[in-house]
Amino acid sequence: MTKTILRLMLSGALVVLTAIMVLAAKFLTPVVFSFYPDFSRSAIKVVAAITSVIPIALCELLLVFLVFWFFFTLIRAIMRARMVRWLTGVLLSVCILVTVFVGLWGLNYYAPPMQERLNIDSRQYSAQELKEATIYYRDMANSLAAQVERDADGVMVAYDFDTLAEQAGEGFETLTKTYDCFDGSTVRVKKLLSSPLMGKIGMTGGFICFTGESCVSTTTHTASMPFTMCHEIGHRMAFAREDEANFAGFLACAANERPEFRYSGYYAAFRYCYNALYKADAQAALDVWSGVCAEIAADWNASVEHYEAIRSETAAEVTDNVYDTYLKSFSVESGVQSYGEVTDLLLDWYFGGEA
Repeated sequence: MTKTILRLMLSGALVVLTAIMVLAAKFLTPVVFSFYPDFSRSAIKVVAAITSVIPIALCELLLVFLVFWFFFTLIRAIMRARMVRWLTGVLLSVCILVTVFVGLWGLNYYAPPMQERLNIDSRQYSAQELKEATIYYRDMANSLAAQVERDADGVMVAYDFDTLAEQAGEGFETLTKTYDCFDGSTVRVKKLLSSPLMGKIGMTGGFICFTGESCVSTTTHTASMPFTMCHEIGHRMAFAREDEANFAGFLACAANERPEFRYSGYYAAFRYCYNALYKADAQAALDVWSGVCAEIAADWNASVEHYEAIRSETAAEVTDNVYDTYLKSFSVESGVQSYGEVTDLLLDWYFGGEA
């Protein structure tokens, strides 16, 4: 009984500690974020350096182990009639994981807007201005589309995953020369062994702060693969919100000298801006589409067909709902819709004279 009480007390202490960290991030934002992103990147950089020596995604192995250990200890608890002790052990384990997650990386969800860290202005834009920016990103993608290798159907070929994984950090290394907020780990991206499952549930990758691993599914469409790799590294740079990780990914692609990264970044930027424009003014979006080159059209259509073929709508809907709840629990009010909010950052970048 003493061990059970001790576990409950430790769990309570960790809940209080986690709450204090979150409240500090919310109400003492200038103080916390004067040091926290640097701490987060530095700590994860150390962890990533250690786990990078293992060629496969360690996070997947640890997840399998945790599932096995959960059921093993559950069965043992039932056999020994120690369910209360087991439950308090599970509670303490969950509290430890949550506290470490929040302390190591999770507070980044409460960080000031990315615009502040990049020193760019932010404002509201008209539909006409959105159209202007969409045309810019379209034209940039158009100019790069012919520079990547393509198959007989005009679709971007699948570049070697391991090669891209090694090269994805190069853009961030270039960005670091101008912005300190990109000085995190650029070790290679890892391939998910669970890629077929990721494809079914509609996920293209993930960042696991416990292991410092940025992981990507091999089922990600070819034209989006370089951008997705940079997006996941963007999370490792302490950009927790999805729109900001998207923008970090775009900037890293644009700063990369390799055409496959530059094209993938501008192709993604065009897609986000085009979708936003279509919601604001469908006719304006169709006018912009008329200037899309055949290569972009081929990638766009192939991407739609690709994800329709591998995605399970039921499984993807469940995953979206779970992730939506997770994001909203960290004050991301728009949930999974936050991915598309990168359009605001792309507009700020374009009209701020940085594009």
